[in-house]
Amino acid sequence: MRENTLKQKLQDGKAAFGVMLTFPSAPMVEMLGHLGYDWILIDNEHGSVTVENSEDMIRAAELTGMAPIVRPVSNKPEIIAPFLDRGAWGVQIPHVNTAEEARAAVDAVKYPLQGHRGVFSGGRPGEYGFAGNTAEYVEDANRNTLVCLMIEEVEAIENLEEMVAVDGVDVFFIGSGDLSASMGYAGQQTHPEVQAMMERGITIIREGGKVAGCSCPDAYVPKFLDMGVQYFHGSVSRLIHSSSVTYLGDMRKAAETAGL
Repeated sequence: MRENTLKQKLQDGKAAFGVMLTFPSAPMVEMLGHLGYDWILIDNEHGSVTVENSEDMIRAAELTGMAPIVRPVSNKPEIIAPFLDRGAWGVQIPHVNTAEEARAAVDAVKYPLQGHRGVFSGGRPGEYGFAGNTAEYVEDANRNTLVCLMIEEVEAIENLEEMVAVDGVDVFFIGSGDLSASMGYAGQQTHPEVQAMMERGITIIREGGKVAGCSCPDAYVPKFLDMGVQYFHGSVSRLIHSSSVTYLGDMRKAAETAGL
């Protein structure tokens, strides 16, 4: 298995910036990689990404040195493992609320003795069995595969101190969209109470020795960087919107100046 540059960057204490893609497009992944993103969130939860069409997206990310991380639709071994067998460098598992659920996620991702993922070294992650023996592959996969758990409900924040003590989890990611909804403030990610809940969660994650990630409006990224958050992602739709507003605004202003 390839060395996970994203996991290494986080372990070195650096910030890593990704982008979420909810539809299957290997060329789009490749372009984003060439633009310099550290990682891509290939989203099976909210879009049209499947196990079958994810493989070319994962391959395109690897081509550019960008880490392919998959968000499966749920925290179940039979859903998680196929994406890893296609070569994903890690998973970002939604709606994890208890230490028991955190342990189940690690168990699904890691090979024995760290977990119970079914061993197969003849697929893409093991270079189809050509690169080494099974024992070496299992050791490399357990070391390199990134486990990110999404904290998206008040229940998860309340249980977070127990959750950060679970071995094998690399990143705890606070999803402000769902968290705000669970607090009765749907769509109000900047509400003071939502921000206070996020800050509480980040403090627990950091004090527990784990990497913190979060979703937030772009203007709030500096705030969370100052709190030690390292793991962020935007979305392709937001990137398209931002760049299009800028481009079209400039071009239409130029056209008006030219009388066209």
